[in-house]
Amino acid sequence: MRKLSLGWTAILLLMLFGFTACDDEDDRPEVPVIGTAFDVAAADSRFSTLTAALERTGLDALLDIPTRTFTVFAPTDEAFANLGVDLSTISDEALANILAYHVIQGSNIVSSAIPGGRTTLFTENTTGPGNAQLPLFVDNDGGTISINAAATVVIPDVETVNGTIHAIDNVLLPPSLLDRARLDGRFTTLIAALERTGLDETVNGAGTFTIFAPTDDAFATANIDLTQVSDTDLTNLLMYHVLGQAIPAGSLATGDNFAPSLSTSGPNNTALTLLVNSSNNDVVVNGDATVVVPDVFGTNGVIHAVDQVLAPQTIVDFTVKAAGVSELEGAVISADLVGALSGTDPLTVFAPVNSAFEAIADVTGGLTVEELSLVLTHHVVNGNVRSTDLSAGLVPTLNTDDPINIQTDSDGNFFIAAGENSRVDFVLTDIQASNGVIHLINTVLIPNDI
Repeated sequence: MRKLSLGWTAILLLMLFGFTACDDEDDRPEVPVIGTAFDVAAADSRFSTLTAALERTGLDALLDIPTRTFTVFAPTDEAFANLGVDLSTISDEALANILAYHVIQGSNIVSSAIPGGRTTLFTENTTGPGNAQLPLFVDNDGGTISINAAATVVIPDVETVNGTIHAIDNVLLPPSLLDRARLDGRFTTLIAALERTGLDETVNGAGTFTIFAPTDDAFATANIDLTQVSDTDLTNLLMYHVLGQAIPAGSLATGDNFAPSLSTSGPNNTALTLLVNSSNNDVVVNGDATVVVPDVFGTNGVIHAVDQVLAPQTIVDFTVKAAGVSELEGAVISADLVGALSGTDPLTVFAPVNSAFEAIADVTGGLTVEELSLVLTHHVVNGNVRSTDLSAGLVPTLNTDDPINIQTDSDGNFFIAAGENSRVDFVLTDIQASNGVIHLINTVLIPNDI
């Protein structure tokens, strides 16, 4: 057989390659070029307002990272128009927070993967207390997917190289505490009471708050007929459940925490105190109410759902329920002083903490009931004397034969002079009860006649 020349061999190889290439191109499926979440939004005329807002706030760069994964609930131009707000009047920071509330990072959530009922998703908005992520709520009834009961997915599953876009018909605004309570559905009685007294505007206004929010079941268990409660009394009741600062459950110190409420129905219009005890991942308020759902975050604070309606505490209530003064509780009961500390006339108690009693256990253990009563009444003063009312000098106590001597040091700090070169310091002041105030001290005061 004659050998093919090099020229013919080259021609045959080129022809073979050409036919093969044509066959490969004919068989290969067409793959559309898909961009990032930002690319896709920018190329879609329905998202021109969103695109401009992302570019203005710099969030376009985040959604343009191909190695990240996002689910974006993207308001259409019509959704922004429905908002009725000129975006140029909103600061860059506020606009960025609104946009971040529409973004879920780390998950590519397609509509077929959204289960029936309600799903909670945590967004890129971190304006909750302690930079907590604010959640949004996705409801799927099998036919419609809605977000926060405020927006509906109108175009699902727009694929991008780094996730999925779902077009929605309304702009989602980061929820306040009142918004969160309304979305939750378990606080209808509380919300109605807040609206009746006008306190809905207070907890939705300026500042940050912690609300120990009784559930509907808690109000039912309390058997309180709110229609028979005056607006003034209802206001005081509700404000007793609110603190003027945001305190996530994880920020509570282990053991007793005393916090002033917004209820100023204490003696001389003082702010009543709540006892919040944290231990073993449980939070209990005033020794009775358990936090059943902690850390419901909103833009202006945090809600902790509680299973009981809270009632203001008396001096005896705090003495009995606060773990840090359990030794004092036992002494008060032994000395039969519960009744004396439970009246309506305000009293001030300089209350020794447990370590103070433990330090002189050999002394108190040998006292008669009468002597123990003299020791304890030596710690009690008539009137509601808060730390701001203290002044240097002798202060008469219920043990009328022996006053206590309050002094100030060179730094202006108050202390109790208890004998020569003996100083008693305040551990905590202004635990405000409904019938007086408690100041914790680090030493038991022994009167001269013991």
